[in-house]
Formats: sequence, C-alpha cells, structure tokens
Amino acid sequence: MSKLKSGKYIETTKGFGGDMKIEVSISDNHIADVKVLANKETKEVGGKAIGKLESEFVKANSDEVDAISGCSYTSAAMKEAVKLALLEAQGKSMRTQLNLKNGTYQATANSFEDDQGINTGRGKMTLQTQITDNQITDIKILHQTDTPVIGGAAYPILADRVIKNQSLDIDAVSGATVSSQAFMTSIKSCIEQAGSKDDVMILQKKSIAKPEPQDKKYSTDIVVIGAGMAGLTAAIEARDHGANVILVEKNEVLSSSTTRSAGYVLGADTKMQKLQGIEDTTDKLFSDIYSCYKDEKELDVGLLKKLTKDSTSLNEFLIKNGVNFVDLVNVSPKEPRATRRNHVSINEGSGLSEALIKSAKNKGVKVLMSTQVTDLIKEENNIIGVKATNTNGDTIVIKAKATINCAGSYSGNLELMHKLNPRTKHAEYVSGGGNGDAYYLTKKAGGDIVNVPYPQIVYYFYSPTWKSAPAALPASPTSGIPDILLVNKDGKRVVSEDDFCFEFVKKIWEGNYDEGYCVVGQAFADKYPETIKVALSTKVSVSGLPFGYKENSIEKLAKDVQISSETLKATVKRYNELCDQHEDTDFHKDPDSMVKITAPYYVLRLPEIVSDGYTGARINENAQVINPEGEPIPGFYAAGSCADGQVTGVNYFGCGTSLLTCGVFGRAAARDAVTYINK
Repeated sequence: MSKLKSGKYIETTKGFGGDMKIEVSISDNHIADVKVLANKETKEVGGKAIGKLESEFVKANSDEVDAISGCSYTSAAMKEAVKLALLEAQGKSMRTQLNLKNGTYQATANSFEDDQGINTGRGKMTLQTQITDNQITDIKILHQTDTPVIGGAAYPILADRVIKNQSLDIDAVSGATVSSQAFMTSIKSCIEQAGSKDDVMILQKKSIAKPEPQDKKYSTDIVVIGAGMAGLTAAIEARDHGANVILVEKNEVLSSSTTRSAGYVLGADTKMQKLQGIEDTTDKLFSDIYSCYKDEKELDVGLLKKLTKDSTSLNEFLIKNGVNFVDLVNVSPKEPRATRRNHVSINEGSGLSEALIKSAKNKGVKVLMSTQVTDLIKEENNIIGVKATNTNGDTIVIKAKATINCAGSYSGNLELMHKLNPRTKHAEYVSGGGNGDAYYLTKKAGGDIVNVPYPQIVYYFYSPTWKSAPAALPASPTSGIPDILLVNKDGKRVVSEDDFCFEFVKKIWEGNYDEGYCVVGQAFADKYPETIKVALSTKVSVSGLPFGYKENSIEKLAKDVQISSETLKATVKRYNELCDQHEDTDFHKDPDSMVKITAPYYVLRLPEIVSDGYTGARINENAQVINPEGEPIPGFYAAGSCADGQVTGVNYFGCGTSLLTCGVFGRAAARDAVTYINK
C-alpha cells in the first residue's frame, strides 16, 4: 500500500437500509479509527455488524476483512467506504469508466423462503445479467423461493430501475427488503464477474436524480389505510356499495401479514364444507372459539358472535372476488379444533392478496402504493381524512368522509412491542407486519386502547440466526411433530403433544415462564438427526445458552436447563409407562405417537417466537373506534390486527382466525361507513 496521508476521510456508501456515512481516520500511515456516523441499518442485524467491523478495519489496517455472518450487505458497504478512504489517503482516485466484458453472468444469493411469515433460512434466488458494451441490457430471475407478490413482485421493479438508470444506487423495494438484498448481492456478483469490484463501486457511485417533491390533494368518500386482508375487503365492500374509495399502502408490494400467512380463512356452514359432507354451524364455531377464549379479560362476546355468524358470508364474498379455495383442513385432530373449517387459498396468503387487489382495482378502487399515512385530519371530533407521504417525499392530503384504519399491528416495531408487551424482551424472534402506525393513529383520533398483555406467541424450536432450519421443529404451528415430550420449567408435562401448539403456549405463558422444553430420546435423534444437530451446535441468541443438550442421565439433563431433577425424572418415568401401555390416560395423545424416551437423552429449548401484536383499538360491532367514554368516533373505523384484542386469546384458536377477523370487521366497517357518509 502506498503511503497514507494522515487525516479524516468521510465516505458515503449504500447499506442494507440506505446510505451509510463513514469516517476513516488515518494516522502514522495506519487506519487509526473507523466510525459509522450515520446509517439506516436495522439494530438487530446490520447494527450488530457495525461495531465489530469498525475495530476489525483498524486491526487489519486494510479494507479486506471478513464480512460478519448474516450481515453481508452492511459489511460490503463498510468495506467499500474504507477502500474509498484509503484511495483518497493515497492521493489516488478511483477510475470512473466501466471496463466490463460482454457476456451473460449468473449469481445465486440467500433470499427469503416463507412459512407463515417466518423465514425458513433456506431461501435462494438466482439472477442472470446480460452485459453489452458496458451496459446492463437484461436482468432475469432464473429461480427464486420468495413469496410471489413480495419478492416476486420486487424483482422486476429492481431490474427495471437498474437497467433504466444504469446504476446500482437504487433503493430497496419497501416491504421486500430481504428480497432486495438478495437481488443487489447477486447483481453485484455478476458485475464483478464481468469486470472487478471497482466496476461495482462505479455503478454504486452513479447517483440517480429524483423528481422534486410535490403537493398532492385527493378527495373521496372513504379512505382505507393498509392493503392487508382487512383493508382489501373493506375497500371492495365499500366500492360494492357505491362509495368512491382510495386505498393507501405504505409498501411498494403487498407484504402484509395476510400475504405472509398460510392463506387459511376460517368459516362455518360454507358451500365447500357441505360439498365435502362436513356438518358445521356458526353456533358451533362460536362455542368452539369461546371455549378457548372464555377466560380472557377483554373478550367481547358480542363481537365474537358477529365474527362467527358472518364467517359464512365472508367465505362467499371472497369467492366472488376471485379467491380460489383448494382445500379444507383442521389445525388439530382434537376438539375444539377438530372440525375442518380452514379454507386454504391457492398459493397461500400470496394468492389471497393477489386475488383481492386485482378485484379491488377492477372495481375502481384507487390504490396508492408506497404511501404512508402520517396523520389524521380532524374537524372537531370528526375524522375527515388523512395526511401522507411517499418514497418521493410528496406531501399528500386525502379528504374523506370516512376513514378505515387497517394498518396492521406493531410487531415490526421492536421498541413498541417491548413497551406494550414487556415479556417479549425474552423473545428469540419477533416477526409479522405493521410498525405501529395503526396504534398511533388510534391514539391521535382519541380512541380507547385495548391493552392485551401478550402478543401472538408460540414457544417452539426455532431461531432466525440458523443458516438453515431443519424440517422438524418441535412445538411449531406448521412443522411440529407429536413424538416428543413437552414440559414446562417445573419439569411437568402439561398438554398432549399432538394437540395444537397454543394449548402449550397457554400453559407456559400462565406459568410466567420465558421458554418451554422438549425432551426426547435416541429414537427421536435417529429419526430427526438434523434437528438434533442444530440443537447441539447453536445457541439461543437472546440468552446465549445452548439450544440443546445430550446426556446419559435425566439428572444431568435437568441440571442443564435448571429444572428439578426429581420432577423431570418422575415425568419421563410416567410418560414411558404410558408408552408401554400404549394409552395416554393423562392427556389422551394418539398412542401411535407415543415413543418411549431412552438414553441417551436430549432436551431442546423452545424459545418465545412472536408473530403479531394484539393491543390496539377498541371497536363495536360496526368496527367503529370507541373513545374512552364509550362513544364511537365519527367517521373513524378500525379492522384487522390493529383492532382484534377483544376477540382473541393467549390460547389462539388457530390459523385462519386472524384472517376471519380481518375480513368480517373490514366489511362491517365499510358497510357502516357507507351508511354514515350517506346520512
């Protein structure tokens, strides 16, 4: 390396969340310090890389350091900034002309693969780039595991931006950040294959001019905030009743919890059930859900009755609007969830969202994507519209006679999640949609808040830190396996392991524990070696403790996770006795799933996984938001994840219940709003 001129050099490169401003201090021909002055990286991912890399550059006295695992995008941005600073300190400038070889180049990057909103860690995408005369002339996605209307929709947007601008200085597609990262990682690799890292940096430094922000004004009958299940059904229903509707969605793609779901919609007394000979009524659906929620402090029985009664008509509405249900399933073989009521959408939640947005647009709903509502417009106590902005920085005012808030939950806002649900500070993973916009809008409107102490949680074997998740995930809602023994922190068996996972959740939550445990023997290890391998080789990130242990005695196993050895020994002994008699007289588990636990023994931690939040607006049966005095706020409605705290429970009834809640109260809000504006 040439002699370095002492001084401070500030460089700007593009990280995962946007521009990163980095200061590199040079002293005595060495890198004395590296500081990230400004960044938009996530604290949980990119933020962890920043501090580590700052010191690594100093130690190496070079920009060539190893990237931090799981933070490749942030790492690359920091390395590029240090390289630029070193060039400047040497009195050199980076070449500005591209030197790319003509040809077709391919690259594969880690991307997103979805399982009900949880990233499996197995996602991949392969991109092909055509280079002709130093121009990027074509970009094709040859393979991808991303959700079709999230990553699948983001890739063409990104490809168009790169080709149109001949630049890599492009923003990620909002709502598809993981897919955007995979795209940029792959195309950078293709450019490097065609030329060098310098060519990548040249394309990153080529800035793209943005149009000047504008003031935009709209007037409509009803404005709907959020394009999830609740917002889409509300917009379509209102349009069906003759209202002019504007639907605003903050992201560029349909990335709500609806899209990331399994696409299950609960329904009773439906045509599909009748065709398959399933006898079911909305009264029975009510009784079954009520049996799970009856002890909940905030349960509103009137809302629950409406929810179940209207499930039949919601099913018909969805079919009329293009939703294709291809199967009927139950989430558990045991009552109260044994009836096959979950109508499964083709292509899961992605197919559901795609069908509804298509119907909304065809019916004349004006859809504004990349438009985030920032405030409500109030006239005395009435809500008469919203203020918003978009990625271009435009100031948008939408005057409306009624506003329906369907902006989702707050599980995308970790700070708010911890504030509203303090026990989630022990969570291994918080996923789901919504960054708290709906919660804050409810408070601005003067709405009463339903405070639910728990979010939607599951205690199961999973961590987003794994490079790849095994197929078998004990106690998972979708990849669970019954041939295990589940115990609480006291070492006691509390549920049947082949029941729906939320029965276990209720016991762990009410016991005030931070995690559950899965105890198995060698038969399990032989059947599911990948699960055991991950358990014994990884740690729970939130606690730093091993995910699993292997011992030759129950006493040592109990000590590993600080459970009473006498209690755990008695629990395993009793379970093995039930296995021998081939009948579970304690919890009525299917005898075929009773597998005796023999040495060597294994225990797996089941940390808290959060998929949504429940605290939100208090509503009535018309989905009107209620103020603390018990009166409806004129012109203001809420539906979906931002207003379901009165019809849920820690023992969640099951997949499909949330989408049922979204659809029923989204439609209810629309019908009442139409009546309200026509008065």
